[in-house]
Amino acid sequence: MKALCRIIFLISVAAMALWTPAGGLARAGAGSFVAKLGEAQALYRATTASLRAGQADEANASLKRLIALWAEAAEAYRNDPPAMFARVNMFPEALDGTGARLKRAGEALGDNRVEAALDELAPLRREWIMLRKAAGLYGLVECLDEATDALDAFMALKRTPPDMTRGEARSDVVAKAAVYRWALKRCDAYAATEVSTDAEYRRLADPIVAGLDVVATAVRLRDAALLDRILGDLKTFDTQLSQRFGG
Repeated sequence: MKALCRIIFLISVAAMALWTPAGGLARAGAGSFVAKLGEAQALYRATTASLRAGQADEANASLKRLIALWAEAAEAYRNDPPAMFARVNMFPEALDGTGARLKRAGEALGDNRVEAALDELAPLRREWIMLRKAAGLYGLVECLDEATDALDAFMALKRTPPDMTRGEARSDVVAKAAVYRWALKRCDAYAATEVSTDAEYRRLADPIVAGLDVVATAVRLRDAALLDRILGDLKTFDTQLSQRFGG
């Protein structure tokens, strides 16, 4: 009985240590910031998607939430970064630089300058991915980013069409398609754990896999025009996948 009472006492002391005078739990360090960063990325995707769709009111609402969220994070962590981010030199700059960029985007959107707002927001996707990687984090966002890089190497064949009559050119097409397929398939495991329902993910990812199967047909037929059309389709679906689930 005494042992049980002592355990209860220790639990109570630990809980009091976490409780703040403001009536809530003390901030949870790195995990809390990572959660805020994930929420910021989701709001970024919602904002940019609404801007591209011409939905100004929706974009304005999500951007305001993003600005408030980031201001809260900057206030909490500017002078006391979580342990896993304390060794990241760009962390303080990322906090303040992102806040300034979001403010400028908000002002641009307030003036109905949609393209200017998108231009201000665009670098955040890459900056946040770099920040997460620097802290040793890796998930669906980073995986999709690397898959897009693999596709960009493949897309070079659209800018400079290969001579499909040459064996080495056909081998290069097959190799680049295989690298992109491998990079994208790696993301399936992350999607299964990070996406609440993967039906939408599959709706965008599966056509890419099907398109890569058609690449093999284009190679076999030595059909450069078919390859060009497939590359365009792959880029469209990859862009949609990245905008929906990426950084």
